[in-house]
Amino acid sequence: MIDILIVEDEPIIAKDLMYTLKDLGYGITAVCRNHQEALEAVNKKKSDLIICDIHLEGDDWDGIRIAQEIRRNHDQPIVFLTALADASTIARAASVEPDAYLVKPFEERTLYAAIELAINKFSARKAPVQDAAAKSSLAETIPFIAGNFFIKDKKRLIKVSAADIYWIKADGAYSQLNTGTQQFFLSTNLGSLEEKLRGNSFVRVHRSYLVNFQHIDAIEEDVLSVGTERIPLGKIYREEFYRRLQQL
Repeated sequence: MIDILIVEDEPIIAKDLMYTLKDLGYGITAVCRNHQEALEAVNKKKSDLIICDIHLEGDDWDGIRIAQEIRRNHDQPIVFLTALADASTIARAASVEPDAYLVKPFEERTLYAAIELAINKFSARKAPVQDAAAKSSLAETIPFIAGNFFIKDKKRLIKVSAADIYWIKADGAYSQLNTGTQQFFLSTNLGSLEEKLRGNSFVRVHRSYLVNFQHIDAIEEDVLSVGTERIPLGKIYREEFYRRLQQL
């Protein structure tokens, strides 16, 4: 699960943002009202992404200065939230090199798009500097052929039928594939695997999960039981999930 730190001084907006993020399947590290709380939260627990309002009432720091201070010691994706979209504000914000902007008022899908853009942009920026030894320990896939993945693991190729896959989970620029009895870490992102499996019995149920309908054991309102895994059913994926379910 992606954990997000919120820096927002307006209680109503902060609360709405928190609940919307939870509905989308994200976790909340903390909700902070000012720079003191934000810097303390960043140092206390690592977040995967920070959403920071640029204008904070009653604080002598604005969101841009907070982001600058965070970036001194922590390399994390940052999304700026603002009602001010004027050129001078954007120019100042650009100096921090944020990963996305979100203009208030925002809709759920706009929020989701900004977060996904930020995470993907950050992952792409980090990928070239990943340790070569760590990358070499990952299995790599070759093209999907006749309903099967042929996964390279050290000096051998392992055939994995799509029908045997329970779920695939995103792990940054990589993916974790589970068959119930085997697990593989692939140097391929979830979006690429989803494209290869299009037309099969797979459905995206969360920003981090792709599941095989054939291995779903139980469906709750917002959780799927797939083998031993309990997988969240994200709010924005529910309509498509149930539409596909009715077609089976």
